[in-house]
Amino acid sequence: MSNEIKLSGQSTLRAWTPGVIPYLMGLGFTLRQAQAKAAERGHLAYINKVDNLIVTVGKQMVGDMLIDVVTTGLTWHAIGSDNAAPAVGNTTLTTEENRLQITTRSRSGNVITLSTFYTAAQCTYAIEEAGVFGDAASATPDSGTMISHYLQSYDNSGGTKDLTFDYDLTIS
Repeated sequence: MSNEIKLSGQSTLRAWTPGVIPYLMGLGFTLRQAQAKAAERGHLAYINKVDNLIVTVGKQMVGDMLIDVVTTGLTWHAIGSDNAAPAVGNTTLTTEENRLQITTRSRSGNVITLSTFYTAAQCTYAIEEAGVFGDAASATPDSGTMISHYLQSYDNSGGTKDLTFDYDLTIS
């Protein structure tokens, strides 16, 4: 019998026809519902899933959350343009380009899902890396505590697609 707690994560990046997701959300759909409707209607242009690395400071933040040292959970998602391999000692993205507050957060059983929506204008980069941040995270680049760092490539330098990142954190 093992009493070990493990954290693992996976990110799903989706590229959408610009404007469709915000239009559907404006009609009252949640982000998840808008994604489903847009996919049904053929507006999903690209999908990519990757596993991630839970970094040391992220594991420490989870411990701090359990003893009320950290009162703010995972609230920000960031994208960057460097493809250096993530390492457990990372505390920031290598080259952060933009970050947004997570659009929706939910939990089903032992899986936490964090979904973030970027308009085409907010992600005009050749994206190579991404990460999830909490604790004292804000709109300021490199702020807060990073829980995960992963490579996920998509060239949106022309600003031709809206993007969603659905990050699943599994606690097992």
